[in-house]
Amino acid sequence: MRYIQPKFKITALAFPLLLLVIYSFKNNKEVLEAPFTYNGKTYQPGDTVYGYKQYVKLVVGDTEAPLILGVPHDGTSVGNPEIPETGTTGRDINTLPLAVEIAANFKSSTKKRPWMIINTIARKRMDPNTFPLEVDKRYQNEDAKNSYLSYHDLLKQAITYMAEYQKKDKGALFLDLHGQAHTYQSPQTYISVNGKTMESKFIDQTELGYGLSNYAISQSDEYLDKLADSSSIAAIAKANPQIPFSQLLRGPYSFGGLLEKEKVMAIPSPNLKTIEENASLFGTDADGKPKKRPYFNGGYCTRKYGTVILGATKGFQNKISAIQAETPGITVRNNQNIREVAAERFNRAIIGYLNKWYGYNYKSR
Repeated sequence: MRYIQPKFKITALAFPLLLLVIYSFKNNKEVLEAPFTYNGKTYQPGDTVYGYKQYVKLVVGDTEAPLILGVPHDGTSVGNPEIPETGTTGRDINTLPLAVEIAANFKSSTKKRPWMIINTIARKRMDPNTFPLEVDKRYQNEDAKNSYLSYHDLLKQAITYMAEYQKKDKGALFLDLHGQAHTYQSPQTYISVNGKTMESKFIDQTELGYGLSNYAISQSDEYLDKLADSSSIAAIAKANPQIPFSQLLRGPYSFGGLLEKEKVMAIPSPNLKTIEENASLFGTDADGKPKKRPYFNGGYCTRKYGTVILGATKGFQNKISAIQAETPGITVRNNQNIREVAAERFNRAIIGYLNKWYGYNYKSR
């Protein structure tokens, strides 16, 4: 690159007032890097951007970090003045410390600080996964509605910023972390994070939501192969047309397959391909028919901030796909020891996923 003598000098006083634009070369391409700004203020990696009344917040990641973690349902705050309850579903306990552990592992492995979007308000009072058509009816309280809008404004700004960088790079993943407490009809055997054989009524499975219906997940590969555009990972399918879409959902290199490799039970995955009916495990309904394996298929945030092309809620047509992870307490969230082990496992699966489908070359610890 030819050096050009500048016609002016930047003084020490003027320097902080300028928006710094740094150009770096990566894969022989010139990539634009600029500080993250929100409401006119500039933030650096590691800074926290606070939304409405500091009820929601965004932890800024590195510009080139290809991961954003969502924590919408671990809040406990009631607000001031108190926000009335308008929902009945409880908190996804310990998903925030789980996200923090995963972020620390990811930074240690890749030297890239991931982004995090966090809601501190109790879920019964404000749920970021509320679909827009329900917002005005549910959130007549001003603080509840403004907190909801603020969460999505911060998330959209972060996704937009990441997408602008990834436009000339490989792509990124939005992993929305949740907690499920689904149960069997009676206690079943599972393997603890310490390798011990134990029993519990809670189902040891991380339910991976891609915005596809429970019916669709239960169908054949041939059926699923036609549904890529309806999923939150449509961009990955588009970038890999030679790979049957069903393999992206439940093949060995699907996120479920990579979690399974790390001893995290997941659905869909190679071993849990479908939502099967089983009366002995899950009981029967009012008509005496076998119930199906419980499964959450992904909420509004997964659909909106993923790359869904078809459907009522369309995503952004960028390179940032989304997966909702409904995690069990018994092997992922319940205490610090469990979270530390689970976070390492999730981190290795995330890195494997980014390397396989986005072309990164990260090494996990």
